[in-house]
Amino acid sequence: MSDGFSKHNIDHLSASSLNLWANAPDVWVMQYLHGKRTGMSAAPWRGICVEDAVVETLMGGSEEEAITNALAKFDQRFPIGDEKTTKERDMITPMVQLAVEELTEFGKPEFPENERQEKISITAKGDGWEIPVIGYLDLVFPQHGVVIDLKTTSRLPSSMSAEHVLQRAIYQKAKGNMAVRFLYVTPKKAVMLEDGDVNETLALAKAQINRLEAFLRAVDKDTARAIVPLNPNSFYWSGAEALRKEFYGI
Repeated sequence: MSDGFSKHNIDHLSASSLNLWANAPDVWVMQYLHGKRTGMSAAPWRGICVEDAVVETLMGGSEEEAITNALAKFDQRFPIGDEKTTKERDMITPMVQLAVEELTEFGKPEFPENERQEKISITAKGDGWEIPVIGYLDLVFPQHGVVIDLKTTSRLPSSMSAEHVLQRAIYQKAKGNMAVRFLYVTPKKAVMLEDGDVNETLALAKAQINRLEAFLRAVDKDTARAIVPLNPNSFYWSGAEALRKEFYGI
């Protein structure tokens, strides 16, 4: 009998997929087994726009021009801003300025040829199966021996979330000879964090991967849809209530 991942044509995992499986298995089943995705809200799109502008500036471009490009990119996806999207848009300029200020000392980041992020991979193995767990690095500074992942947020955390601890552990395992830090940036403040025990975090992740594989081995995609726990109040469904009702009937 094939393993659960092969059975469902899942050829890799990631920190985001593992976190989604742990926090919202109903959304995971819809997305990874049935190919239906919730839309991207203004907040993560704001983060992408900020990151693009920060990279453009660190690579020698004009910060002012980079911010103009970031705002234009945001407006392409959200051309008519309600109060919430306007608030997200207004964060872009100060976030870019603060992130650049924090990162300038590291110089220019290095990227693979013709790529804007470096892909990394570690391998999870079980009884008769193995699967890569992949990720993409934001900013790699080999001359300083550090990888920095940029996180934009409206509130500055005092410690990393469990989801980010997992992401950092995967990156650290893949880049064992370099430090991996997360830079959290709000419109007013920034902090660099490096939380979590890598081995302990990856051991917990391996247990989750084992359970996911067993679940997938035991069900077909329609059975998974019928039996997976459903939480209609989860923030993962915010803005996707119609899709949830269409897919799950609730």
